Amino acid sequence: MIKRQLDDNQIEELLRQTRDQDTPVWLKQKIMKRVYQRKASLLQRLKNWFFQQYSFRLSIAGFVSILAIGSMTFWSGILVERHSPEVRNQQANGINSFADNARANYLIGRGLLTGDRREAALVFFRKAVELEPNSAEYVHWQGVAYWTVGNKELERQSYLQTVQHHPDFVPSLLYLGNSYLESGNNRDALQYYQRVLQNDQHNPEALYNSALAHRRLDDKSMEKQFFKDYLVFHRTGKWAYRAVDHLHQLGDFTYRIFRIGIHNLILNVSDLLLAGSIVQKNELKLLAHAVNRTPGQEIQLVVFNKERKEEARETALNLRNLLLDQIGPEYAAPIMVSWFDTAETISSGNGDKKELSQSILIFSNPTNLDNRRKSI
Repeated sequence: MIKRQLDDNQIEELLRQTRDQDTPVWLKQKIMKRVYQRKASLLQRLKNWFFQQYSFRLSIAGFVSILAIGSMTFWSGILVERHSPEVRNQQANGINSFADNARANYLIGRGLLTGDRREAALVFFRKAVELEPNSAEYVHWQGVAYWTVGNKELERQSYLQTVQHHPDFVPSLLYLGNSYLESGNNRDALQYYQRVLQNDQHNPEALYNSALAHRRLDDKSMEKQFFKDYLVFHRTGKWAYRAVDHLHQLGDFTYRIFRIGIHNLILNVSDLLLAGSIVQKNELKLLAHAVNRTPGQEIQLVVFNKERKEEARETALNLRNLLLDQIGPEYAAPIMVSWFDTAETISSGNGDKKELSQSILIFSNPTNLDNRRKSI
């Protein structure tokens, strides 16, 4: 790590020593456009670029490089504007060492890719790989660059080259899975997602996309399992809500989305109703956190237990007491409970109706509203 930082410092110093010149027109226009439109930060734009359905989280090494990339983006634009694509082989204007410096080529490539200069970025990534063909980081990002220019075959070859030398390199394993999934080769995609999960069992893309692959294979049991596995670790964001919708379409209502104030909350209802369990405490913590973020809201807990009204009553009162213990005395709004000895009727994602013999409904109301059918 220390050596890499020293190399990066040397590279930045080398860039500073290049001959001064006017900023390229394209860069001036892009900078002014960003100023007036108040675009997102560099890190956020990187996230927006790569964090899509078929994407992966930035590697640790990649994240560490972001600061260096940010400072070099401006300089890399000037260098490419000044030279032809063969700049990597030239020895002039104080940048002759770039021809033999893989790290410099890689960082400039990352900077150019951030600036949406895909073809130019690819030149530098290829040079970095030429100099260090066994670098997982360099070869992987060469593959990403090939993806941005639409060359899926060379993209896949780059990822395969990476995992050949680094079998546990998660980003390339994940992108291989995504590549096969996009091409309709679902079984190969699942093999690579499984290798990702062996190294990172919480990886959201591998879990979610594994469910999609099983969906395409019409394997409803495994599709359901992977969506549930995804929701064990990931309860927020549009993919979590979609995972719940997929489960409901499959007739599985283990997970439900509840509206608490202005927030949507995903809870495992089966765990929440499992009295005295650790998983129940975990779900109550999530609920308590949502309640504490909604001051001035009255919380309603409605428990359904078909033909067992007394058991429904005990469950409702117990859940209220446990929730009060979690949120603390500073929460002033009341928590109201109701119970019914009937099944809850709920609509599935495809419009069908289903009865849940044991269930719970949770919602909130402003405290100034009248409440109906409540028991204490």
